[in-house]
Amino acid sequence: MKRKKTALSSPCPCGSGRSLDECCGPFLSGAAAAPTPEALMRSRYTAYALGNDDYVLATWDEATRPAVLFEEGEARPKWISLRVTDAKPVADGADTGEVTFTATARTSQGAMRLTERSLFRKTDGRWVYVRALEPDETV
Repeated sequence: MKRKKTALSSPCPCGSGRSLDECCGPFLSGAAAAPTPEALMRSRYTAYALGNDDYVLATWDEATRPAVLFEEGEARPKWISLRVTDAKPVADGADTGEVTFTATARTSQGAMRLTERSLFRKTDGRWVYVRALEPDETV
């Protein structure tokens, strides 16, 4: 997949209001690790929006990670916006976190809205995405 070229001074796709360079850019480049589940979730959204499949897969727990994000020739959504509606504070020493968000995209079938409560785990000192949680599931 050809990555979308975005200037580091452009607004970050995650909607933080900061530039890509000041927000998710250091995580996507490998210069820094996302310090919280919310920061990781925002950087993963940015990676999806920019077509950076390698980053999305690298930040996915290996036990639940798919082999590929999209099959060859499969249409990809055009990600438009992200809204974080809840990010549970992570206590010192905690190794799990939750973030609830709504992402909006366009597909060949029209507009799409994805709302998810996501589970994150700290593995080897880095946050990774594990999976979507069921609406009434407790962790």
